[in-house]
Amino acid sequence: MPSSRAVLSTIASISIAGVALAGCSFFDPEPSGLGSDEDLVVETSEVPQYQPEDTDDELVTGDLTNPVEDEGYGVTWWNQGVHQDNITGSVLTIKVRNNNDLPLPADAISDPVLEVADGNGGWTGIDLLPYDPEVNTNLMAPGLDRPLGAGATTNLQYRFDVAPGNLWNARLSIGNVVWEGDMNL
Repeated sequence: MPSSRAVLSTIASISIAGVALAGCSFFDPEPSGLGSDEDLVVETSEVPQYQPEDTDDELVTGDLTNPVEDEGYGVTWWNQGVHQDNITGSVLTIKVRNNNDLPLPADAISDPVLEVADGNGGWTGIDLLPYDPEVNTNLMAPGLDRPLGAGATTNLQYRFDVAPGNLWNARLSIGNVVWEGDMNL
């Protein structure tokens, strides 16, 4: 009579062999209906890309704090006003909300244009001040530093070479929007 240990060993060997044979059918599945003469076609869909559109400038007068929807860019802008920079010049803050279903790329928004009345019926452009993260430790980098997600809102800050007191009759353009009036909100 065989020992119980030999019987258990035989049962274990038969069980392992059964599992191994069953596993072979996993690696050699039944045909899926595709014949050898049929080609499998894989299609990829193109990821939609954000594309801003230039439209006619929208002149905003009166209350400069009202939000303005820019349909060409698919965003809403808020003029947040200006404050004195602790080094030199003025910091303009513009709030932007992405109304698109796609992220707004970091490079989608060009630098704004700031002009002041020249006293002769025209406008004089004001230069943007350079940004140095080592010097300007208490200021945000200008513009978007990363993509702005769908439905997200952020503040953009830009430093200009002008004192806030000189912005009482100014024009600020960004995207398809132009604000005209006193930037000292």
